[in-house]
Amino acid sequence: MTSFGFDSRETNEAWLLRKGGSLVTLVEYRSHITSIEQIKQWLSYAVGSATDEKLSNILVQVYSQSDTKLYVFIDNDDAALGIIGFKREGFSAEILHIAVDEHKRNCGIGRRMIDNLLMLENLTELTAETDHDAVEFYRR
Repeated sequence: MTSFGFDSRETNEAWLLRKGGSLVTLVEYRSHITSIEQIKQWLSYAVGSATDEKLSNILVQVYSQSDTKLYVFIDNDDAALGIIGFKREGFSAEILHIAVDEHKRNCGIGRRMIDNLLMLENLTELTAETDHDAVEFYRR
């Protein structure tokens, strides 16, 4: 497991100005217009090769629990940029799934989703169980 601390040195607005983008925020996936098929595609990035049935089961079984949430990261044009799902325990949470649109990667969106999640959910600690290849992403 890898732990993160909240780094508020750069606001969303400052990051977006630097990136030439617009305001971004997290919204619960059920309240956004993103299609379930798009959500499943992003989940497949996070879980590897998975059947449609397995992805549907993740949405139904994992994200219907009271201690889990799945957010869609959107810009102010309501365009979806990625997803982040987590399981909460007090002021701590474990990232279950995180994925960024394949055309928007390497722009800092994953880091912004993590920062926004920490702030929005008032978390003091965030952990993730991941494979060796993804460890560097979380260390950044």
